[in-house]
Amino acid sequence: MNQSDKASYQFGEFRLEPSEHLLRHNGELVSLTPKAFETLIVLVQKNGQLVTKDELLKEVWGDVFVEESNLARNIWTLRKALGDEKGDHRFIETVPKLGYRFIAPISRIPQDESVDVVVQRRVRARIVEEEHETDTNLTALTAPVTSLPAPTQANRFRHTAIRVGAAIGGMIVLSMGLFFVSRSSRRTVAAEPIKSIAVMPFSNAGNAELDYLSDGVTEDIIRRLSHASNLKIIARSSVYRFRGKQIDPQAVGRELNVQGVLTGQVVQRGDSLLITSELVDVRDGSRLWGDRYERKASEVQLLQSELAQDVLNTLHLQLAGDNQSLVERNYTHNPDAYQLYLKGRYFWNKRTRDGMRKGLDFFEQAISVDPNYSLAYSGIADCYNVLSQFGDIAPNTAMPNAKAAALMALKIDDTLSEAHASLGTIYEVYDWNWSAAEAEFKRAIDLNPNNATAHHWYAMYLSAIGKQDEALAQIRLAKELDPVSLIINTNEGWILFCAHDYDRAIQQLHATIEMDPDFSNAHYKLALVYEIKGMYKEAVDEYLKNHMLAGVKQEKLEALKSAYVKSGWKGYCQAELDMLRSDSKTGYVLPKYFALSYLQLHETEEAFKWFEEAFKERAELLVYLKVDPRFDPIRSDPRFQDLLRRVNLG
Repeated sequence: MNQSDKASYQFGEFRLEPSEHLLRHNGELVSLTPKAFETLIVLVQKNGQLVTKDELLKEVWGDVFVEESNLARNIWTLRKALGDEKGDHRFIETVPKLGYRFIAPISRIPQDESVDVVVQRRVRARIVEEEHETDTNLTALTAPVTSLPAPTQANRFRHTAIRVGAAIGGMIVLSMGLFFVSRSSRRTVAAEPIKSIAVMPFSNAGNAELDYLSDGVTEDIIRRLSHASNLKIIARSSVYRFRGKQIDPQAVGRELNVQGVLTGQVVQRGDSLLITSELVDVRDGSRLWGDRYERKASEVQLLQSELAQDVLNTLHLQLAGDNQSLVERNYTHNPDAYQLYLKGRYFWNKRTRDGMRKGLDFFEQAISVDPNYSLAYSGIADCYNVLSQFGDIAPNTAMPNAKAAALMALKIDDTLSEAHASLGTIYEVYDWNWSAAEAEFKRAIDLNPNNATAHHWYAMYLSAIGKQDEALAQIRLAKELDPVSLIINTNEGWILFCAHDYDRAIQQLHATIEMDPDFSNAHYKLALVYEIKGMYKEAVDEYLKNHMLAGVKQEKLEALKSAYVKSGWKGYCQAELDMLRSDSKTGYVLPKYFALSYLQLHETEEAFKWFEEAFKERAELLVYLKVDPRFDPIRSDPRFQDLLRRVNLG
């Protein structure tokens, strides 16, 4: 390998400059690790010739013993950088069992020393000084090399002036100096450790039948990485808006406010599973790491654990013993149970009634295969919890089932952050055991500070007991971890509503609707704020949007709209009550809806009758009795004070 070669090599849209350690694609610098770059130089300089694996290992690593997998990884890195798709290699050909051959036509371009080259060499020298190369799987290491100290800035300017000042003149010298300082400063910033990552949804080559698997792999890697307490991991719901889209890592990094973006692909062929992944530093666009993993499909959990650990190693993150074990932990050793669990989570994440019921079925199948599968029990708890909120199952039926499942999950594994968060919600909204709920939320966050859901639910708890400032702090922590979560952004508006900060609540809810105009819950909560402010036309508009998005038939929407036009706010509220009565003849309607409807009409006696029914059912509405502004008109009523006492808020 001749790195002092002054010539450049042009192949396709690429230009290689060995002496400068530069590879350009249409003029733009391509980021490569030093060893990958050296591998490319060897292949290009021996263009058209077979270069054996032994030759490459000797040329690139010298006398250091290195496993062949490191060489294979370098070749994969080069093919990725060159856009060499599998099965259509334009540049690097594999010669089975022997080695590799560079096959693209090459133009060798002699290159004289020039001002541009001098500056580039100085910039590159500074960049290389700041890079830290880590090669894995080394069984022997070279002796440490002591680098020469970087020249002072004054010396940099002086030496540059000596080399080019006579030929170019003072102004160009100054320009080059500024260019150099700018480039080296930018690289110094990028060399700082990465402290935040977004894991993009892994693709599956368009195979919809594998959606559950690629989604499951993504979610599992997020879960494993989230146990690194000094690394911020963006939550699933924020990254899944990029699912199926062409990813620009730097654009994603700006949008999600992270420094690193991890992407990947899942391919299954029969019983074989291939996963490729790479990590990009979005601050400068450099590729920090990439690898491919091939295992039997039944070994997917081992593969995920290895991938997560490789990412942490790349970031030079050392974890404490407990956190390290959580990164490595597999919650079942039964591959069939794991596949069923992945399908359960896939449907649960759809957040629809049908999805929840299908998810529940798959989770129950998973525990029938492995009765000690704690994550599957946690999934069952989540399904019952959400089905209760949807009104599909009465709380006094759903929540005991949710509680039993969460307790079983924690009996099997007390370190499961998700199950502690689920149990905290059950203690809050069903048992009204406020101290136990807070203990569970804190335990969930302690086990996994990156658990956005735990921060979110803890925020809602704090709001319910009247600690609005603390609630806002927690919901904003949740939003840092899950910045585009619609429900988290909506509930920030809800907390502001409970704090009687109506204008900021409106502002926050409008911002959420701008993110997704079809998110019905944001329209519903915006309607509540408008109603409290007496802005009835705006409230009706938002209530109607909520109904439309929830699937209410057009004729009912027209009837509600007509009632408002003819009889104003009171007419609209009466029409809502009439619709509830009609719906209750053909299906189940939660008592809380009747209670709220009568309260809107100022029919206090009827409202309290339905509050009692809601109490018997342990409706979630009662959690917010202490803070919900809709209850302000009846706070002084002894019956309301008694209700507060019975839910342990009095």
